[in-house]
Amino acid sequence: MNKKTLLAVAIGGVMFATSAAAVDFHGYARSGIGWTSGGGEQKALQVNGGGSKYRLGNEAETYLEMKLGQELYKDGDKSIYLDSNIAYSVNQQVDWEATDPALREINVQFKNFADSLPGATLWAGKRFYQRHDIHMNDFYYWDISGPGAGVENVDLGFGKLSLAVTRNTEAGGANAIGYDTEWYIDNNGQIQSRNVKRTADVYNDVFDIRLADLNVNPNGKLELGFDYGRARTDNGAWLAPGASKDGFMITAEHTQGEFFGGFNKFVVQYATDSMTSWNTGHSQGGSVNNNGKMIRVLDHGAIKLSENWETMYALIYEKTDLDNNQGKTWYSAGIRPMYKWTKNMSTLFEVGYDRIKDQASGEKNDLVKATIAQQWQAGDSIWARPAIRVFGTWGRWNDSFNIDQRTSAGYKAKDREFIVGVQMEAWW
Repeated sequence: MNKKTLLAVAIGGVMFATSAAAVDFHGYARSGIGWTSGGGEQKALQVNGGGSKYRLGNEAETYLEMKLGQELYKDGDKSIYLDSNIAYSVNQQVDWEATDPALREINVQFKNFADSLPGATLWAGKRFYQRHDIHMNDFYYWDISGPGAGVENVDLGFGKLSLAVTRNTEAGGANAIGYDTEWYIDNNGQIQSRNVKRTADVYNDVFDIRLADLNVNPNGKLELGFDYGRARTDNGAWLAPGASKDGFMITAEHTQGEFFGGFNKFVVQYATDSMTSWNTGHSQGGSVNNNGKMIRVLDHGAIKLSENWETMYALIYEKTDLDNNQGKTWYSAGIRPMYKWTKNMSTLFEVGYDRIKDQASGEKNDLVKATIAQQWQAGDSIWARPAIRVFGTWGRWNDSFNIDQRTSAGYKAKDREFIVGVQMEAWW
């Protein structure tokens, strides 16, 4: 199915949603325009080597997710639901920007599939699976999404158990090497064969166990998780000598509800080898570049300070010690206060600071980013969307070392930038 057909299916689903009330339409979108003081179009500011960036007034692309779903079967409390998600991303540079869609989700969820497991769901397909993130900098610290299957929300009486397996394949990735047989005719006219080196796909499987909804204090719940990741290759191929072939990650997350009118999440994670690089990118499951260990400590949330003030906040500490001495330590702190002038108009401020410390040299890359935005939104909550913002963003960075030429392209060792623009953001 090509992208035009996929788009037609999506539009058709929306058009018939009124007559076929069972069709659900959900999604997310953002788009806008911006200018930099250095000239040219809007740029996004992110510390060299960092895992994410603070988002307000700092997103330079147009992005869309369209989710269509429908209940396909219903019998008492049993139901089968089909969910899908098609995503588009372009650079917001011209009127017509052609792009191929990404099929991010297509799965079936069978709720109450077994009488002996009331409330449990059996599922299979591509899925955003129980993702955990910090909204204000779009950092997905616990995300194994991809093609998979599992059973979730099995009620044990004291908590809910979920079991899943997912896969993310690296095409020709993670230093996987193999050989193909190539036939040729030599100078004497004889048919000969030779082995030709090739790169091979690496299959990164993650086996996930979660125990959630554990009551530990008034309005406080604990979630525990164990993820085992393993890397395998195509037939006849192998990982480079010394590459990690597996690893694990342990997660503990405490969520405090009714916390100053909002919530607070405190997270501790520990990972080894193939799982040290497993977060937003799902990359390098088996590699010589991730042998080692990683520890991550996070605290984030959103609270209501008064009738007119709300704020989001985030604190991140992530230390990766690798056997090849190519690890790093990431420090990050951000806050986004919102002042409400009326139910539909507000002013937002966001300040974010990121530092990356190189394991080998101890040198540091820094970035500080500050934004002020005037916003008109659908309601008076800090989570209210859709929203239209007029913003100004200032950033200053200092690069002492270069982690990757791709992430530092266009960055000087020391520089600053001012950006102005307008953005819309919606979810539904």
